Amino acid sequence: MARRHRNPLNQTLGLVLQGMRDKMGGLSSSEIAGRLGLAASHYRMIEAGSAVLQPARAIRVVEVFDRIEFAPLCQVLVCIQVLDSARGSMEEFKSTVRILGDFDPLMSEVLLKLGDLADVSNSKDYSQVARAISQSGLKDQLEGFLTTEPVTLTRGQIDNFMSPTYEHPLSGRLYNKIGNILQGVAPFYLDTILQLIDNLKGVTPRVTAEELARWESLHNNRLTFCIGVIRDPRILLDIGTFDYDYLWEDNFSKLVVVYRDQTLNSESIKRRIANSLRKKYQAGQARFERRLRNFDEVVNSKLLIRHGGNRTDMIDEALLYRNVPMNNLWVYVLVNGYVVPFIDNATIDSAAADLYGTSPDYDETSEKLVKVRKLCGDLGLGL
Repeated sequence: MARRHRNPLNQTLGLVLQGMRDKMGGLSSSEIAGRLGLAASHYRMIEAGSAVLQPARAIRVVEVFDRIEFAPLCQVLVCIQVLDSARGSMEEFKSTVRILGDFDPLMSEVLLKLGDLADVSNSKDYSQVARAISQSGLKDQLEGFLTTEPVTLTRGQIDNFMSPTYEHPLSGRLYNKIGNILQGVAPFYLDTILQLIDNLKGVTPRVTAEELARWESLHNNRLTFCIGVIRDPRILLDIGTFDYDYLWEDNFSKLVVVYRDQTLNSESIKRRIANSLRKKYQAGQARFERRLRNFDEVVNSKLLIRHGGNRTDMIDEALLYRNVPMNNLWVYVLVNGYVVPFIDNATIDSAAADLYGTSPDYDETSEKLVKVRKLCGDLGLGL
């Protein structure tokens, strides 16, 4: 009879729960078990990876471990159950891991590391397996996945996302939009409009940091998403120029930033942005009273920052402008589905008056959006 080996994903989940419990002021496993409605001995087995956390407990887990997001947890619990059914042989287990990775791209990074640990997970020495899981980065990878709220779009938003520029090359849909714009315009003006378009083709927009900040301010209530692909995450800490006001607009759903160079970790960046914004709003209490009332809720739900991991080549490609390396790409999605991108070479030491930014033309915008969507999808951001 084939030997049944342990499920390393289940063991990793146990290690993540144990680590989170330690960060919650050193709560005992018995206290956590009581909150989850489980026997203390059974919960200790879950942390040890020798018992499975049932999906029926998902809501209680999210309530107790408030950093864990519901949807990613459900994905993990389902994957554990699927892998448990494939423990007859190591070959079957590895094959199932590969299939799950194909079917569930949001968990692809976790499953990739999981496949590398399939052999060592068969060891009878639990501490050896735990060390291998931690050293491989799987524990940190799974914790990051569990604590990151997925960015989702409705079917209607997906249909209109990056429209019309997502469709490349020019399509009938775009021509229809142009036709709709021209409806009601006297034919006398058509030649003037076409001449203006031709003239604009030869003009490259130049945008400073202040001009981009003013553009944001003018369009605050028209933005629904902002996606940033950047090199150095420290550029995000400039709240003097960019004040993140759109986060508090009802139309705005999510600011998603993927960064290349790990000069700071994601949690540190988000914490420092939040602290700076809070101090700014507290200094002008009367003006920003409404924002302070729901400050934590808005920042936690609408600001998502993620390191690009080993996808440096994809980020570098997205940051090319006419084959010249740039540092920051910002993609603004408006409520009507239109997309306005800006790309610049700003660094944390840039002089504010420098002309360093531009907005790519239609063709390059289309190419950029395909790359950005692929990058976000590979990172499990669901765009």
